[in-house]
Amino acid sequence: MVNAAPESSELASAFEPEQPAAAPLVIGTPPPPLPDIRAGFRDALESGQRALIAKDLEGAKEKAKAAAKEAETLGVVERAKANELSFKVAFANGALELAQAAARTWLAGCGGEGVDGCRTAAFNALLSTVKLDAEGAKALREEVAELQKADACFKASERAKKLDRCFHDAEQVARKADDHLLLSRAALAKAASAPEARQLALWAAVDEHCEVPACIAPRRKALARLIAKARAEKRWEDAARFALRDVQAAGLAAPKGERVYLRFPETDAVCAAFDGQSGPGSCRKLEKQLTGGWTFRDFSKEKPREGLSADQVRTVSEHYSPLLQECLAAQAKRLRPPEAARYDVRWIVFNDGRVGEVHFKETSLETSELATCLRSQFETWRYPKYEGEWQHVDQSFTVTAVERRSER
Repeated sequence: MVNAAPESSELASAFEPEQPAAAPLVIGTPPPPLPDIRAGFRDALESGQRALIAKDLEGAKEKAKAAAKEAETLGVVERAKANELSFKVAFANGALELAQAAARTWLAGCGGEGVDGCRTAAFNALLSTVKLDAEGAKALREEVAELQKADACFKASERAKKLDRCFHDAEQVARKADDHLLLSRAALAKAASAPEARQLALWAAVDEHCEVPACIAPRRKALARLIAKARAEKRWEDAARFALRDVQAAGLAAPKGERVYLRFPETDAVCAAFDGQSGPGSCRKLEKQLTGGWTFRDFSKEKPREGLSADQVRTVSEHYSPLLQECLAAQAKRLRPPEAARYDVRWIVFNDGRVGEVHFKETSLETSELATCLRSQFETWRYPKYEGEWQHVDQSFTVTAVERRSER
């Protein structure tokens, strides 16, 4: 006889929060400052730049490699700066192939809001290599001019909502270069010029067919139109799906460690409408299905206030509740039906908005799997910053064992 896994609906109903219960008062110490995830990158980048100025080319080369390594988990801005340093080092060494490869890598990695400025700088770097190769100057200048001309054609076609006469040739240039940004902008122009009946599918294609940083800006533009259309027609599940995809797209420009806090007010607004139509938690469930996780607002970015109100505590607790639900759902699996257990939990919200000193009223649970899970999840929570005495939050949960089905 094999025990089948419980359904998600069973897990969702396996626990319910109760009224706060008294727990022992804990006087704790604030958690240490958050590590600066960009510190290593800045050090390598600045050291490399200083080495270049001092004409220590070997030292600059090593620091450029270190900066590139540090930038791998950071955002498009940091990666662009690392690529720029790599280019400058190669150029200073007179290494034509390495310099051109670095400039092209720089160009391909541009994305997000500053994509056009980034590409202009990368194009200029690529063109500057003609100083190392006079024979290839003409071909290189023509290549760059064609790409820039194609970009202008796609932008003009999208604005006019009509494909310009240059469009076919421009698209051929973009395909030959395998330039993701230009191909996405070409797709946007096609969508803008298409009959209304076809536009939804074409906008969706812009989002679905390219998931690299270069495509962020066109994808978000297409998704904004899809969201607006779905909202106007009150197709809230579709609107939520597109809004969550938009968060994903924007996340490609951000450091991995900061993506969990990349959530827009419109995301919450659309999710609230979807939950109102399909039931509480519907949007969070959809987000988990689409992305494998959740995103949250960082309430500590708000302007600090005097004290922390009960409404603020409630808002944050509800917003981050999916993280606790995972721990409580796992605990429900560990209990034996028809067992039910109540857990009285207390934590401290420190002045910087972070959570610490998570404890149970029942001290025997302090080292349990549930306690370990809850503490790890609380590390993500961010309340608003405030002045005054630390806020103690008490919450009780009742967890009911999940009834497991049997298969014969």
